[in-house]
Amino acid sequence: MQAIINLFQEIASILLSIIMVFGGVTTPATSDLLRNFSDDVNIDFVLTGDTQVCDYMPEREANLISFSEDMMNSDIELDAFLIVGDIAENGMQEEYDRITGHISGYNVNNFIMCTGNHDIRLRDFEQSKARFLNFMNGLNDEENAKDNVYFKYEVNGYTFLSIASDKMEFEEAHISREQLQWLNIELKEATKDGKPVFVLCHQSLAESHGLPNTWGSANSGAGDETLPTYERKDDYDYTGSIGEHSNDIYDVITKYENVFFLTGHLHTGFGKYTYQTISEENNVQGVNVPSVGIDNKDGVYNNPGTGLFVEVTDSQVIFYARDFRNGRFLTTEDWSKAVMAFDIQ
Repeated sequence: MQAIINLFQEIASILLSIIMVFGGVTTPATSDLLRNFSDDVNIDFVLTGDTQVCDYMPEREANLISFSEDMMNSDIELDAFLIVGDIAENGMQEEYDRITGHISGYNVNNFIMCTGNHDIRLRDFEQSKARFLNFMNGLNDEENAKDNVYFKYEVNGYTFLSIASDKMEFEEAHISREQLQWLNIELKEATKDGKPVFVLCHQSLAESHGLPNTWGSANSGAGDETLPTYERKDDYDYTGSIGEHSNDIYDVITKYENVFFLTGHLHTGFGKYTYQTISEENNVQGVNVPSVGIDNKDGVYNNPGTGLFVEVTDSQVIFYARDFRNGRFLTTEDWSKAVMAFDIQ
């Protein structure tokens, strides 16, 4: 079996070299470096998702390599780097090892992640959980080590809460009562001082961000308009979403102010499905980030290797769309919401 794995890795390395040499991946430019735009930044981080590296689809790893070159071209010291799930295509140790090799050199102080369905769905849950935690903990200082798939991570006085399926599921996520209680307690504490709180979850709420139409779409209705505020109901189509626990999560996160619900899973490009207000009253915002490894769709800008650079000031959370694969920030000519600022209430 190991011989077969080694053969696949050798083939993947050869294919990866061919892709890089013959232009399948563009080397990032250096004229538009990752940088701070605001003078009073309290915390900054990069947010992305769905690297989904594996041995048999080398173009995904090639996209991550270009993404990483862009990250390393910059002299900026980031407070955090976030991946909202589907880190490894099959949750295999070899896949995590390859990803570690590409991102461990980032000038980043904290690596904060959540598991996606691809990270946990093919093997014993405890084994998958251990592999993910070993991967993330290995990138961080020992004092920030975590022992569960849902956890709190604090950076510069700001709280990040990672939630994830706490048992094996194929596409959706099982969120136990214990995890929901934990989320409620942590949000209550973290929002007391009025600071924004960032909740990482691989899957979006049911019928948010264009679901179910954006799930499995070949490119249905790309556009640039603003989605209406999310509405809670009891008869969802759960396709492509977190599943039957969607309302449970909604009921918790909308109790508190200035919560940013950060998700991936949809492989949806930058466009009308990226941002959706979940609660106007409490300023709860949904942000769905495109894929790094896989081609995106349903957006006005669908390149892989993309993500968001985020700055947080005393009064705003500001998202800047970036094509890391090609080393540049998007402009309003690419997408009208290339810079999206949310006031903190």
